[in-house]
Amino acid sequence: MYKVVFTVVDVQDPKSIDGNPPHVKGPCKIYKVGDKITITSNPGRLVLEETDSVCLAAFSAILPLTSAMERNVTEPWDYIDKIKFFSCPDSERPVTFKVERIPVKQGEIPLRKS
Repeated sequence: MYKVVFTVVDVQDPKSIDGNPPHVKGPCKIYKVGDKITITSNPGRLVLEETDSVCLAAFSAILPLTSAMERNVTEPWDYIDKIKFFSCPDSERPVTFKVERIPVKQGEIPLRKS
């Protein structure tokens, strides 16, 4: 079993995709470099480390990936442990996350802080 840590490594300024001015002003207002989102245990618990908010667009892209990344890789063709970076779906000002799979033992992660 693994916990999955998504660390923001790049927050880009808006850029045009089609030559027209971008419809947004400035970089993402939610994330800054160094922010971390951690997904732990099953059924999955969201732990915010060094950030106080979650962008729903980025989270909706991350969520399907996390359950696969929490499991052990047993098939030689499986690529899930080779994913190192992931971007949110905002095409004009994407945020890039470094993805880390950190092994944990059963019961190592408490369900609630005491």
